[in-house]
Amino acid sequence: GGVQTLTMSQLNAALPAVGINPAAVAVFADAAKKYPANDFTVGDSLADRPLNTAGFRFNAPTPVHLNSHVAKFDRNVTNRQTTFARINNIYDSTGQPPQFPDTPAPQTWSHPWGLAAGHTWSVSNNLVNNFRYGMTRQALSQLGDSGSNFIDFRFVFRNLIYTPRTLARANPVHNFLDDVSWAKGHHTIQFGANVRLIRNNRVSYSGAYDFAQTNPSGYQQGGNVVSDAVSAYLAANNLPALVSVSETQNAATALIGRYSQYTANFTFDHGGKLLQSGTPSDRNFATEDYDFYIQDAWKLARNLTLTYGLRYGLSRPVYETKGFEVKPDISLSDYFARRVDSAAKGVPYNDPLTLNLSGPANGKSGMYPWDLTGFQPRVAIAWSPSFEKGWLRSILGSPDKSVLRAGFGMLNDYYGEALATFFDLNNTLGFSSSDVIPVNTYNVTNKPAPPFTGYNQDVRTLPRIVLPDQLKFPLQQPANMGERIESSLDSALRRPRAYTFSVTFERELPAGLFFQASYAGRLGRKLLAQRDVMALNNLVDPKSGTDWYTAATQLEKIRQTRPPVDTAVAAIPYFENIFPANLRDVMSDYYGTDIPAGFTPTQTIFWIARNFYGNDWTDLQADLDLARFGNGQNTLFFQPQYGALSAWGTVANSNYHGLTLSMRQRFHNSVQWDFNYTLSHSLDDASGLQSALGYDDAAFILNPIRQRDFYANSGFDIRHLININGIFQLPFGRGRMLGSAVNRGWDALIGGWQISSIYRWNTGLPLSAPFDDARWATNWEVQSNAVLTRPLSPCVTKGTADSAPKVFGCDPTSAYQSFRNPYPGESGMRNIFRLPGYTSLDLGLSKSFNLPWNENHKLQIRWEVFNATNTQRFGALDQSRSGYGLRLDPAVRNLTPPTNWSNFTGIQGAPRVMQVGARLQF
Repeated sequence: GGVQTLTMSQLNAALPAVGINPAAVAVFADAAKKYPANDFTVGDSLADRPLNTAGFRFNAPTPVHLNSHVAKFDRNVTNRQTTFARINNIYDSTGQPPQFPDTPAPQTWSHPWGLAAGHTWSVSNNLVNNFRYGMTRQALSQLGDSGSNFIDFRFVFRNLIYTPRTLARANPVHNFLDDVSWAKGHHTIQFGANVRLIRNNRVSYSGAYDFAQTNPSGYQQGGNVVSDAVSAYLAANNLPALVSVSETQNAATALIGRYSQYTANFTFDHGGKLLQSGTPSDRNFATEDYDFYIQDAWKLARNLTLTYGLRYGLSRPVYETKGFEVKPDISLSDYFARRVDSAAKGVPYNDPLTLNLSGPANGKSGMYPWDLTGFQPRVAIAWSPSFEKGWLRSILGSPDKSVLRAGFGMLNDYYGEALATFFDLNNTLGFSSSDVIPVNTYNVTNKPAPPFTGYNQDVRTLPRIVLPDQLKFPLQQPANMGERIESSLDSALRRPRAYTFSVTFERELPAGLFFQASYAGRLGRKLLAQRDVMALNNLVDPKSGTDWYTAATQLEKIRQTRPPVDTAVAAIPYFENIFPANLRDVMSDYYGTDIPAGFTPTQTIFWIARNFYGNDWTDLQADLDLARFGNGQNTLFFQPQYGALSAWGTVANSNYHGLTLSMRQRFHNSVQWDFNYTLSHSLDDASGLQSALGYDDAAFILNPIRQRDFYANSGFDIRHLININGIFQLPFGRGRMLGSAVNRGWDALIGGWQISSIYRWNTGLPLSAPFDDARWATNWEVQSNAVLTRPLSPCVTKGTADSAPKVFGCDPTSAYQSFRNPYPGESGMRNIFRLPGYTSLDLGLSKSFNLPWNENHKLQIRWEVFNATNTQRFGALDQSRSGYGLRLDPAVRNLTPPTNWSNFTGIQGAPRVMQVGARLQF
């Protein structure tokens, strides 16, 4: 098709109330001049068809300096006592690429050091005590590229990286361990303790500066007010209609150059005084862990051993030593349960959430309670068969040539340190707080957003920002339907628990071969995950017994068929019962638009979805609640303080089952090798780490009301994995197959060479379905994934000079039209596809020389090649809205995907790396 270009005057005519911002245009003109587009794998342009956006690719140095120093001391105090001490110091620096060639480059310094010391005392022939002390001080300094407010033209241009901000962190950990081993008859009893004192001292600029953004999704109707205005102008002037609504919203919003979303971040001292903008937060977190164990290895017979024991762990809740600590006055698990239970009865639960001081420094309870249930029993049995004859001897081998082992254990995960830091950095009410302008505040007609004037703009002077007075507890966010998107921590945390079990058979074979087969399982319960405890109510109509998801899905299914008229929609009891008969009048007043007269509540809601939102049902819920709120009524779906409140909680589950087969050979004819194969499957509700950001898609359960919907392949699930490693001594030199009689000089040259190798192959990691590009069917902050309507598998293409490699490269249009947009309440399809597998071969060549002046002096030289074949397998995807988003109704509207849809943007692993080393031993 053709390309329609709108001039500045045409855009001003299409958007007369706001127009085009000359200051924003100047930014883009300067950027286009300095950074000419040369990467058409991003944005909506092609090399021969420039549209709105493209990328700029350049070479940038990323220097890495690695320095490590180790010292080790050993001493035999007596014939029964030995001591050791080790000191390790590292000073590494890693450069990161800058945003552009002429902007500052972020850098990270890692400078940890550690000390370990131990004393082993053989008290008697059957009693040994082993004491160890360790101190590890992890230290990290991170230099960002900006010390100013974060100003961004979302989806179009960002002049700096901005995040992560500058950070300095030191984590000293003191570790005291003592183990006692006592052999008594057929029993070997072991017991001991492990005490860890953990500190986390950090100075962070993460919340020191303010934020302002031109964001299409920040406008009313999810940005449709922008694209609708452009569409109306095109239609009125007989110009071609829009093809891509999302790209139009992105470009037009940037040119309008007004902040549809902005945030002022505030930092307070412990006395509640507001500090200047740019002041970092200085926090010292602390905790202690205590572990005790006892176990007995009981030799029931010569070839049968039973091992059983009990471990008990106790962790002190993490606390901030200077009192910079707050928490909600009710556990968020309890609050969420009340909301779900009340919505099921047809009554919204909207009691305000309050935060108050917490922690021992404030004389209050901790961030979460002590968990005293840390008992972890273990049991294992090992049996070595001793059949002298018969078919069992043929399978199990002669006596002592095989062993059968089985075990069960209950384990507890450690948690707290990363979560406390996360809460401190992301909580927006307390000693670090913020004033956020909610989405839907501005439009492009009668509520224009404040304009961009320059990168030095003071965000705190923008409309609706209120500078706080003295900080006073308790605190509440205003119940003003501000639709805030925030993060928190559930004070009902409990120890994550795992049940592990395994069965292993191992047999020694002739020629130095060993075979092993194992089954291993792990069932995780009460695992850490994030969820939105303010998830919009799935409100039930007590009269019809129908919930919102069911009723709204009925309308969405009709909408996706795109019927010719709205009056064809029959009344649905849910909407007729929940909403007033004059809903058409109420919403017409709210929008300032005349909804057709005579519409029932069902038809009114369908008209709004059809004309404004598509499958963005949460925006429609927001409008329904805002209209009620403006009329003094209670909200039905939103808790008035929040739009979303992501909180870490121990709520997730996982299941893992795996089979491993191994064959290894001891050194035999100068060869040693291992072959390992694993067949496994892991499923869970969420797969993220404790260090994940708020609303991180890996660690976030999108719809906690229907949590089981997100149970799928784990993000790290690898179905098949093969690993082969070997060492081969070359047959050259004295005493070898070739050159066995050479003199010492020739032997020094050709003898003693050794080749080592590691080969790995595995199937690909999971990949979820595309996400709704600019609509939120279920969660207010995170888009749901799409849903397949017909079978589809990835078809990876390598790309050409004119196009990037793609996941669905064989027929992108057919793949794009194989998905539908999610229904209300749906999370969409998680981890249903597979990325390309991974393969890598590492090789090493080494030789040791005996130095002539002392037989105890040796010189070893090494040449090592990682990814020797330089194999490149794609892994990272373009996760932008056009890169892996799904536009509205792709199959019904026969849409073609954006040019960068399903593009790969990076490889797995690293390209080939070689290193040469030498080691002198004396």
